[in-house]
Amino acid sequence: MKKKTERRRIVLAVTETSPLPALWRIAKQHLVDPNDELITYLIHDERWRRAASLPFTREVSRISGRRQDFTEGRAAEIDAVATARLTKQLRRLTEDAPRRIVLEVLPEGEIHRVLEKLSAVKDVIIVSSELKQRPVYDALVQVRCRALFVEPDD
Repeated sequence: MKKKTERRRIVLAVTETSPLPALWRIAKQHLVDPNDELITYLIHDERWRRAASLPFTREVSRISGRRQDFTEGRAAEIDAVATARLTKQLRRLTEDAPRRIVLEVLPEGEIHRVLEKLSAVKDVIIVSSELKQRPVYDALVQVRCRALFVEPDD
């Protein structure tokens, strides 16, 4: 009886401003087996949504300087545009990949449910170094698998 091979997971943890080409270059180096699974998690900053819920929060246009209320609806709109841009960029980078690429949006506070599923022996998480400045960093450095923090110039 042939032993079933478990999938190895390569996880990209990114934000809307992550250096996706640099992260993808590192990910490709780790995708060696056709059974390897690549999952990209767009980590949403929950502080952004909390700020949008405050009655005194304002958005200031970079171009006109015009101020307007920064609402949860506006935050959702900005998130949707950023997610679409990241998804398009990821598809463009991975169009030649021999496997399906999964992108999931994940609130920062839910990262634990992803990290606890990673195997210490075979899985890899590739993280944008900008996450070192965010609350999620504490969870990322305690992960059981190999964690690679990638600088924009890597």
